[in-house]
Amino acid sequence: GFKSPVPMKLKFVHLDPVRFSESLPSKGIHSGEVHIWQHIPTAGDPFVAFAPDLLSADELDRSMKYHFERDRKIYLSGHVFIRKVLAHYTAVAPSEVQLTPVVNRKPVMLNAPFPIQFNIAHCGERIIIAVGFKLDVGIDVEEIADGFDTDGFAEANYHPEEIAAMRLLKDPRQTDYFYTIWTRKEAWLKLTGEGTNEKLRTMDFSGNNSDYQLEDFGFDYVSMISWKDSEGYIATLAVPNDYGSLHFFNSEDLN
Repeated sequence: GFKSPVPMKLKFVHLDPVRFSESLPSKGIHSGEVHIWQHIPTAGDPFVAFAPDLLSADELDRSMKYHFERDRKIYLSGHVFIRKVLAHYTAVAPSEVQLTPVVNRKPVMLNAPFPIQFNIAHCGERIIIAVGFKLDVGIDVEEIADGFDTDGFAEANYHPEEIAAMRLLKDPRQTDYFYTIWTRKEAWLKLTGEGTNEKLRTMDFSGNNSDYQLEDFGFDYVSMISWKDSEGYIATLAVPNDYGSLHFFNSEDLN
């Protein structure tokens, strides 16, 4: 049925710098925490080599539908990556991890021994996974592209407050702000499971206003946590209500 709008706050946080942990997190549940995992695919990406043994027939079949080899490898690498991350926490073998088909763009681990939510994003040479323990998560990453028509894209997709705030800045801060807004919008859509949303132009993620009339997704507020990768990537995590802490990990540490 119809969900009545309720006042909800958005909190905006910038992380600078991001510090990656030197060691793996312990197995099991980390209540209230959000863990961010990063993988940088390489020419001889080991995760792609694991794909035939770890992925389901459906996943392997879907990978063959990609026209470009690079996209196929990103798909395979990302799906091996998520299985290895989930296996680390749950002690379910990577090949035994049961993932639902994408429903509202948010897959679920069917045989998880405890509540574990996750979301994956990739762009260029970055694959990023957010894992929430008893916490829903949405994540997006975008590569800063030279020559991209940021003004035209903003005019078509951004709220007037966002456009006004962007125009007050000079490059490179203006470009960073443009991508921060983009990733905030995408992370919001992935958190709520709404997929593409025609209402995004009506939603102001500029940070200038903190009260919104949004559909009731059961959140009192949502934290939008953004960071910039030194190599030219900007990411945003959307997480509802209170989260205990945020930790960053690299894929090289996974077996």
